[in-house]
Amino acid sequence: MRAAILSTGDELTTGKIVDTNANWLADKLFELGIDLVAVLTVGDYPERIAWAWREAFAQADVVISTGGIGPTADDLPSEVLAGVLGVPLAEDAASAARIRGFFTARGREMPENNLKQARLPAGAIVIPNALGTAPGYRVTAAGRHAIVLPGVPREMKPMVEETVLPWLRQLRGGDDVYLARTFQTFGVTESGLDELVAGAVDPAEGRVAFRASFPEVSLRVVVHGPRAEAAARLETLAARLRARIGPYVY
Repeated sequence: MRAAILSTGDELTTGKIVDTNANWLADKLFELGIDLVAVLTVGDYPERIAWAWREAFAQADVVISTGGIGPTADDLPSEVLAGVLGVPLAEDAASAARIRGFFTARGREMPENNLKQARLPAGAIVIPNALGTAPGYRVTAAGRHAIVLPGVPREMKPMVEETVLPWLRQLRGGDDVYLARTFQTFGVTESGLDELVAGAVDPAEGRVAFRASFPEVSLRVVVHGPRAEAAARLETLAARLRARIGPYVY
């Protein structure tokens, strides 16, 4: 199974905030054994969001979008996604009632534009949001799955943990996972580290990657397969690598 992450918002493309959501989601997908093929970030422009959805669907089976499902005029992903899928927007009655109740419980008058958050592409299945007014949802068309979530991390993360990951695990099936071990080293260059471990890991066994962040260099080995088999192979490869680079590992 292949996945793509779509992050929307001018605050991301203008450098006002860092996209920590994509980083967190990438880690969760990796743990689940899902191949993340792309991370797309676009501003709040309908044509750019539509382009990003089409590109993501062309590359991945599942696209996870964060951001842009608030009540304001610049919150566009649901409208654009409905257009890309060729389906109308429809108000989800349960979500609309929940939004009204959210304001009533706090003794506040609800601005009518909040009901925009309850308008979802036809056929969407709601992903509950216990901490905010915007419901998430997932919708399937032409064999591709779209998952739309709020951009607020404290809302998005519980929704992923409680609803999205269990659903993805069931959709994916099987027991295959990705597992990794990272060695932090000091006192050796990236090229020197590469020479030390050359030939230690066959590409059929796992994948080795380097990351230089002066004055440290990290070496990461990644394996893929059924969990028990992958865990055993990771231990074998990690021991093999440590035997070569041990003096530099801290």
